[in-house]
Amino acid sequence: MRSTFLTLLLAMLPAAVGAQREPAVAHQTLPRDVRREVAERWNGTNALRDSSRVEIAEGREVAGNVAVQHGPLIIAGHVTGSVLALNADVLLRPSARIDGELLVVGGDVDGRTTARVDGAIRIYREAMLYREESGRIVPTDDEISQDENWWRRLEHRHEGNWNEALRVVQAGPYNRVEGLPIELGPALARRTPWGSLRLDAGAIVRTGSSFSSDRGDFGHAIRGEVRVGRNRGIGIGAQAQNVVDPVESWQMSDIEVALASFLARRDYRDYYQRHGGGGFVTLYGARDVSLTSSFGEERWSSRARRNPFTLFNDNREWRENPVVDEGLFHVASTELKFDTRSNPDDPLAGWYLNANFEHGRGTILSGAPTSSDPRAIGHAGVTDYSRGFFDFRRYNRLGPDAQLNMRVVLGGWLNGDPLPLERRLSVDGPGALPGFGFRSVQPGVDVGTCNVGIGAPGRPAECDRIALAQIEYRGDLSIDFTGDWNDWPRHYHSARGDVQWVFFADAGRGWLVGAPTGTLTYDRSTLPSLSTFRSDIGIGLDFAGIGVYCAKAVSTPEPVNFFVRLKHRF
Repeated sequence: MRSTFLTLLLAMLPAAVGAQREPAVAHQTLPRDVRREVAERWNGTNALRDSSRVEIAEGREVAGNVAVQHGPLIIAGHVTGSVLALNADVLLRPSARIDGELLVVGGDVDGRTTARVDGAIRIYREAMLYREESGRIVPTDDEISQDENWWRRLEHRHEGNWNEALRVVQAGPYNRVEGLPIELGPALARRTPWGSLRLDAGAIVRTGSSFSSDRGDFGHAIRGEVRVGRNRGIGIGAQAQNVVDPVESWQMSDIEVALASFLARRDYRDYYQRHGGGGFVTLYGARDVSLTSSFGEERWSSRARRNPFTLFNDNREWRENPVVDEGLFHVASTELKFDTRSNPDDPLAGWYLNANFEHGRGTILSGAPTSSDPRAIGHAGVTDYSRGFFDFRRYNRLGPDAQLNMRVVLGGWLNGDPLPLERRLSVDGPGALPGFGFRSVQPGVDVGTCNVGIGAPGRPAECDRIALAQIEYRGDLSIDFTGDWNDWPRHYHSARGDVQWVFFADAGRGWLVGAPTGTLTYDRSTLPSLSTFRSDIGIGLDFAGIGVYCAKAVSTPEPVNFFVRLKHRF
């Protein structure tokens, strides 16, 4: 009952979308990200695309992706790519073979237990609403309905080319600093023959602090962008914000952090305040690659922990939110994203790369205390630093029932002055090395957080550099866990079942850059010996996106850790 209540609570804040200039139609219940994915697949490259009945006979091979609307789609032959059925049913003969994924929206699949589908089978029985423009499809956004949530009734419908909506969205995960941050404000968007324009503006209310002090603790987020080009082109924009951001967000997803905080009073992130603005330029040449450069001026400051409500462990103290280096900074960054995964939520194959370079220059007015780096204790004055972060993943489908996935993360200081504390890193806890307890006190030098002894308050991430490698092997069990649960959040079915067993191993550590000590500090050109890396192994079961795991450290004596993850570990 309590977990159902939490699900409803988190579902109360979906991202509102603009109203379209369309006739009134039935309420759209298909998730927004699925609608976007369907449109991208239909509008993308397909070896076979049709809007009527299609039959791929036995012995016929289609070299590429197949997309069919209305249908039905009958497959007895071989499709080397993925299959999309839009508002259509699919019939798979026993001789059918699909090398990629089968995505069915607004229909059902018959014969999936006898045919061979190497990728995932995802079925959404809700029909998708869309309009056609010159052979392309554009999803039709949700319509106003009397049984909808109250904030959807506030959305406006206007004639003309502008799409306008009042958004009430979650501005971040439930956490010990803000409680639940909620953003309220308008969103304007317009598509033009040469591109698009978009403006989002919102006030941020924090349930844990906005109404509990004499000083109003409200934030804002304003962002505008002009894009020239549709499938490829350039985007130019500006933004202004007063938000609370995590020091590290790469280890666990927002929903996992929110659930851990709300249910168990365990927050797996640290936070700081960003107040300022800047501009950015984005180059996009395809669906799977983008390059963004930005420059801005921001004031960074510390945030104190609050005491937000939790369902369990309400008598337990929250971990301190560490103090950060406070001051005014000018920050320039460039980020490259490359993503060819078959499905970001449940990738079967493909590459993923996120490479970021950041250069910051500013004045630290108040330096944060640390336990391991004497250079940063009480440090104040002008600072000039460069930092890089590299997250590289490869997903490999070895067969219908097996998958091998690998990940490498490298990041940290490149040159200049020591990194501000809000730019330090760690490899600690279930998102990186789950065989080791999150922010647990380690004897001597802690190479997970680079804390020494009991560490600074809150045991912040203090490492100048980190290196982490993760590998996992997944196999399917012939168990249909979700069955015909039409409301299962992921609507996910693998080729033979939706329960997978997982075996994994991880290795990593963090270190400081400076005069070598042989334990925690190394020369800027030196990589610590692999024998000093933490390592663990583990096993688990993934029940259609909810993973239950146990992990055991192998480099040092540690108790077995049990943990739960949503979707994949990475």
